[in-house]
Amino acid sequence: MVQLVENPLDVAAVAETMERCDAVVFASGRAAYRLAEEAKRAGLYEKIRSLVAHMKVATVEGEKGAVMVQNAFGVRPAVVASTVEEFQLEDCRYAVVFHYGARDEELLARVGCSYVEFSPYRALPGGRDSVAKILSSDAAVFTSALAVRYFAEVGGPQAVKELAKKLVVAGGPGVSKALTQLGVPHVVAPSGRLGPLAQYVMNLAKEKATSDQRPGT
Repeated sequence: MVQLVENPLDVAAVAETMERCDAVVFASGRAAYRLAEEAKRAGLYEKIRSLVAHMKVATVEGEKGAVMVQNAFGVRPAVVASTVEEFQLEDCRYAVVFHYGARDEELLARVGCSYVEFSPYRALPGGRDSVAKILSSDAAVFTSALAVRYFAEVGGPQAVKELAKKLVVAGGPGVSKALTQLGVPHVVAPSGRLGPLAQYVMNLAKEKATSDQRPGT
């Protein structure tokens, strides 16, 4: 439901900026991965990794984001929030913020110091064919609140009504909140990481198929 398009990322400029910062916010683990990839291409990975290691690191993608940031730079975030509402960055002088596809004003309002922003990629809504594909599947899985928002914007009220009749899985608290705001019943997966999430959905589908085959159901 979300098309990710890479934005140009000047790693040298990022490194220069980070040298002046004492905190870094990754709105998603994907943003951390993209920075790490571009830093390796530019021959600046070790410098970026060292800078991250000496900063207060934060993510707004819960445990999934924390694991991805740690995989990217070997540093476990000190601030791990599952939703923007839970997030608060305090005791910082100057922060660098890496957005998730779209600029999040609410996130920025919760950064308790001056900041500079980078967008490693931008997110665009999928077309109506993406909505149709989701509605034709046995289970609808959303891994970001942005995907939920785009689904509602592109599909409209009727698509949301159809979605509410399906087995819907949220890949985290932030996604769950977005679905709740739309009035869509759903279950929340215990992990937003792709492997465990896929296994969880498979197990749910098997349980539903077994239940549907029972007499009187």
